[in-house]
Amino acid sequence: MKIVIIGCGWLGQQLAADLVAQGHQVYASRRSGSALVDLPTGVTGFVLDLNIPADQHTVAAILHDAIVICAVTPGREQKSQHYIAALQQLATLATVAGSRQIIHFSSTGIYHGLQGEVDETAAIQMTEPRVSLLWQGEQALQQFQPAITLRLAGLMGPGRHPGRFAAGKVLPDATAPVNMLHAADIIAAVTLLLGVTPCNGVFNLSCPSTLLRQDFYQQAAVSAGTAPAIFANESTKGRKVNAEKFVRQFNFSYRFTVASDALTYCI
Repeated sequence: MKIVIIGCGWLGQQLAADLVAQGHQVYASRRSGSALVDLPTGVTGFVLDLNIPADQHTVAAILHDAIVICAVTPGREQKSQHYIAALQQLATLATVAGSRQIIHFSSTGIYHGLQGEVDETAAIQMTEPRVSLLWQGEQALQQFQPAITLRLAGLMGPGRHPGRFAAGKVLPDATAPVNMLHAADIIAAVTLLLGVTPCNGVFNLSCPSTLLRQDFYQQAAVSAGTAPAIFANESTKGRKVNAEKFVRQFNFSYRFTVASDALTYCI
């Protein structure tokens, strides 16, 4: 199967290597030619900067009849118009090229500002700039059909250990649920989707079992051998991302049902 990963960073590289090992024909984009040297063996790299008009003829040949996986992130800076315009251009390119499917990696950050258990039907807080940005990005890619949106919880995996990220930091909400997701479960979800395309919908992906933040980050510090995080006195109810919809619809099984079980596989 022909698969094109747009924005092949930390997560995209792991996914690309796994897809090559499965025997797929994998293409991956970076914004500069110098960055292509880091792509996994067997992946065909190409330069695509969605912040400028693309050469439709060249890109269309790559995207034609392909499963397009969008791993472009908004980044830390809230340059909303750049992000949204980039995804709008990708939707247009995929339409012109005659792509087979778009799989979009979004974020459970779209539920920022909510408390309690949230699922894909939650009324999101559009007054929050980051929430609005993520929602508009999802809408931009859903201009193409079929398109499936995967809202990913906090990412962890090889080289991305939560214990190192939180070492010695002051964190809020000690007794709130933690929402985390290992790269291996994202790869497994994508692999499953490749066998059932075309499909549409919006789905959360997050370790399903509830674990409190203070417990998770304490275990993360032990796993990484780092200083434990310090939790502020104040605590809110927090939010728990319900990820059962994807499990039910696609009969999916998480490798890591509890986030702490994945810590050993983040070294």
